Amino acid sequence: MKDIRLAIDVESGDFGPDVIISGIIEAEKRSKKPFHSLLCGNKDRIEGVLKKINADQGLQKFEIVHCRDSILPQDKRARVWKKRADSSIIRCITLQKESRVDASVSAGDTAILMGAALFILGRSLGVIRPALAAFLPTVCKKPVLLLDVGANLNCRVDHLVSFALMGSSYVSRFFDQLSPAVALLNIGKEPVKGTRVICDSAAELQKKCKNFIGFIEGNGVLSGDADVVVCDGFTGNVLLKACESILALTESVLDHNAGLLRLIKGRLSILDPENYGAVPFLGIKGTVLKAHGSSSSRAIANAILTAITAVEKKAVWSENVRPKG
Repeated sequence: MKDIRLAIDVESGDFGPDVIISGIIEAEKRSKKPFHSLLCGNKDRIEGVLKKINADQGLQKFEIVHCRDSILPQDKRARVWKKRADSSIIRCITLQKESRVDASVSAGDTAILMGAALFILGRSLGVIRPALAAFLPTVCKKPVLLLDVGANLNCRVDHLVSFALMGSSYVSRFFDQLSPAVALLNIGKEPVKGTRVICDSAAELQKKCKNFIGFIEGNGVLSGDADVVVCDGFTGNVLLKACESILALTESVLDHNAGLLRLIKGRLSILDPENYGAVPFLGIKGTVLKAHGSSSSRAIANAILTAITAVEKKAVWSENVRPKG
C-alpha cells in the first residue's frame, strides 16, 4: 500500500503551528505506517517553526501548501468555505476533493469544517445529514462511539436512524467488529419513556438496524453495554463535555493529597480526551477529522494516528449506508 497522505491544517487550534507541527513529528515517531504530511498554512510561519524544531531536515521532510488567506471572526460560516477558499482549513478539504490527500485533520471551527466538508466533498450515498462522532471509554476497556456530538442540534427520526447505521458501519470497519451493538440514548429503558422522536426512532431502528439493542440511559453509556450510542447533537455534546470534565473535577477535589491524586489520575487517564485526538465526520465523501481547539501536541499526534487508521480501514466511507428518508 502506498504511503497515506494527510492534509493538516497547521493554522488551526488555540496554540498555532508550533503545537500542530510538534504533534506531526510525534506522530511520525509513533506511527507504524508511513505517511506523508501536507502542511496547510502560511509558508513563512511554517518554515520558521520547522527550522526551530528540526533545523537539519525540517524543510525537506514536509510538503508545504501555502495559504494566503485566513478566516475572520466576522465571516459568515455558511459561505466561508467559498469566500475564504485559500484559507488553511478550506484548502485541506479542497486537497481531498482533488485526490491529492487521503484525509484531512483540523483543530479549527467545527461548523466551518463541517460546512466545507459537506459542500466541497458532498454527502455519502443515502446519508440525510452528516454527523460528528466521538469515542468515549468504558469500564469494559473498549470505547463506545457516541453520535451526534454537536453537528445537528435538532434531529428527526430519519436523522437518528441514519446516525445509527453510519455509526455501526464505522465501528464495524474501524475495529473489524462484525455486529456492533447499537443503542438509543433515553431517560429510561421502558418503551413508554422518552420524547415522541425517541420512541418513533426506536421503532424504526427495530426494523432497519439488526444490531439495535434498545434504549440506554446516561449512566449506562460508559458501561460498555453498547458499542454505538445514538442521540441528537445537543445531548451528545453536553454528555461528551461532562465526561471530559471528570479529570478536572478529580484534580480539584484531591488537590490537597498529591499521592492519592496521582494514583487516581493514573486510573482515570482513560477519560483524557487527548487520547482520542480527533473525531470524524460520518456521512461525508471523504475522511475529515476534527481535533479539539485546545489540543496539545500529544492530542494532535493521536488525531493523526486516528486518521491513518480510518484511511487504512476505509472506516469513514459509508456508501453502504442507505437509510430511507
